[in-house]
Amino acid sequence: MNRLRRLSITARITIGSLLVAALFALVAVVIIRIGVSSILHNATVTLLSNDVAAPAEALPSKPGGPFDLPGGGQELAIVSADGTILASTLPEALEERIDDLTEQGDQSREVQAGDEHYLVLTRSVNTSTGVMHVVAARNEETTALVVDRLTAALLAGAGVLIFAFGAASWLLTRTALRPVSRMREQADRIAASTPDEAGLLPVGPAQDELSELATTLNDLILRLRASADRERQMVSDASHELRTPLAVLRGQLELAELDAGDPDALLHDIRSSHSTAIRLGQLANNLLELSRIEAGPSSGRIDWRTLVDELTDAIDRARLLVSSDDDSAGISVDFEYDPRRRPAPGSRVALSPTDFGRILDNLLGNAITAIRAAGGERPEATVTATLVLEPDADGDGESVVLTVRDTGPGMPEEFIPVALDRFTRADNARTGQSGGGLGLAIVGALADAAGGRVVLANAEPSGLTVTVTLPIRRD
Repeated sequence: MNRLRRLSITARITIGSLLVAALFALVAVVIIRIGVSSILHNATVTLLSNDVAAPAEALPSKPGGPFDLPGGGQELAIVSADGTILASTLPEALEERIDDLTEQGDQSREVQAGDEHYLVLTRSVNTSTGVMHVVAARNEETTALVVDRLTAALLAGAGVLIFAFGAASWLLTRTALRPVSRMREQADRIAASTPDEAGLLPVGPAQDELSELATTLNDLILRLRASADRERQMVSDASHELRTPLAVLRGQLELAELDAGDPDALLHDIRSSHSTAIRLGQLANNLLELSRIEAGPSSGRIDWRTLVDELTDAIDRARLLVSSDDDSAGISVDFEYDPRRRPAPGSRVALSPTDFGRILDNLLGNAITAIRAAGGERPEATVTATLVLEPDADGDGESVVLTVRDTGPGMPEEFIPVALDRFTRADNARTGQSGGGLGLAIVGALADAAGGRVVLANAEPSGLTVTVTLPIRRD
C-alpha cells in the first residue's frame, strides 16, 4: 500500500483501471463460458432425444428385431428386458456398464468410460416381451474442445481489451491532469517571483472541478497577497510611528541628563519622558489589538441587554474622562436607546462585550479629543451615543446600529474615505497624540469581524457622525 501511494496519480488511476477491467473481463469470460456450455449441453440432449426417438417407436412392433441402427457417429444400443444387448454401436467401455445405464431412468447424465466422457440418455419402451431400453450416447470431447477454444479466444480478446483500456486510461488521465501540471508550473513561477511579478493560476474554459480548484486557489493567493501587503505596510507604518516618539524620548532623556543640576527642569523632563512612554505603550497595545482582531473572526457573542450595559459603562468612563480633565470642561456626554424595543430571544451580535466596549471607548474618546483640541468657547459641546434596532436592507433580519455624534470640528471630506486605514490622521484635533491613528482602524476591524460596517459623515452645522452597523445572528 505504501508503494502504491508513492506512485503518481496517473499510475494509480491506470493500475486501478486495469484491475477493474481485468475483474470485469474475467467475470464476462466465466459467464460466457457457462452460457455456451449450457447451450451445447442442451443441444447434445436434443440430439440424444432424436437418436432414441426412431428406435423407441419401432420397438413395440418389432421387439425381436431386426434392428437397423443408424451410423454417422450415433452411438446406440437396444437392450432386452433381461439386460441382454440385442444391437449396439456403443463403445466397449459403455457396453460393460449397460446395466447401470438402463437403471438411470429417462434423464440424461454424464458417464466417464476410461479417458472419455459421454452424455448418455436411456429411453424405456414397453413391449410384448417386457420393458426394453434404448440407450444413446454422445462423446463430449468435441463439446469440451469447443468450450476450451472459445474460452482461450475470449481470454486473448479480454487481454487485448484490458491492455487497450489501460492505455486509454493512461492517456485520458494524463490529458485530464494536464491543467494540474500547468497549475503546478505556474505555482512554481509564483513562488520564485516577486510580489509585483507574480500572476495567478490558469483557469480553464471548462466549468469543472479543476477550474473550481484554480479559482479557489486564486482567491487564496489574492487574500494571502493582501495579507502580506497589509503586514508589510503595517511594519513600515509601525516603524515610522515608533521612530518619532523613540527619538523624542531619547532627546528628553538626554535633556534630563543635562538638567541633572536643576530639579525643576529635571522634573519637567521626566514628566515629558513619562508622557512619551505612555504614548509608546498605547501605540504598542493598539498594534497588538489590531493584529489580534485581524488574526481571525471573533468567537464572542453578546445579547441586547449586555450591549446596553456596555453602552452605559462606556458613557460612565467617558464622563469620568471629561471630569478629570480641565481642558474637557463643558463637554456633555450622553446616550439614548429605546428600552421598549428588544430583539427576539436568542439574538446575538458576533462580538465579545470587551470588543463592543472598545468600539465605544474609541469613538467616544475620539469625539472628546476632537472637541477638546478645537479649543475656544464651546458652551454646547456634546457627545451623544445612540443604540437602536433597525431592519436589514433586505428585510430578512435586524441589525444593531450604534451612532456616535459630536459637535466638534468634523473631518475634511477628502479624509473620510481613508479614515479607517491604519496610521492615518486628518489632523491633531481628532486623533490626538496617543493613538497613533489606530483608533478608527480598530473600530473598523472589529465591525468587519462581526460582519458589520462603519460609516463616517460630517454633521451639520458641525461635528462628525460615526454609524456602526452590526448584524444580529440567531442562536
